Amino acid sequence: PPTDWVEEAKKPDPLPAILLDHLLCELKAGQSAVFLIRKYAVDKDSSHALLDWFKPYEDFAYRKIGSLETLKGKSNISKAIMAKSDSPYSQDLIDKMVLLIKEELHHFYQVPEIMESRGVEYKNIPASRYAKTL
Repeated sequence: PPTDWVEEAKKPDPLPAILLDHLLCELKAGQSAVFLIRKYAVDKDSSHALLDWFKPYEDFAYRKIGSLETLKGKSNISKAIMAKSDSPYSQDLIDKMVLLIKEELHHFYQVPEIMESRGVEYKNIPASRYAKTL
């Protein structure tokens, strides 16, 4: 079991640990969707555009680069995502995953807003040994 996380959650005020964990879960959900469409549905240029779209969020979460202000309005991709021509399901996968990604990035943006309103400072939290084995 994720012992370190459980110990944090048991503390009298577990909200900071829960919010930090939730922030990273939102990002990881979006990253998983990006991985799927990069692997199965888009051309090379679109693959790079998807990585560029996520960079400010990853910079904020993993490197503490940027702020809520720098993330504001970035939940929409600015370039067209082109489907692979040799796959009949690519466009459907792209359409569904891009909607999911936008939703996850919106949620990602909301969590630091909540943290800020409650005086919770953002800090990196390491993955537990349990999470690393998944």
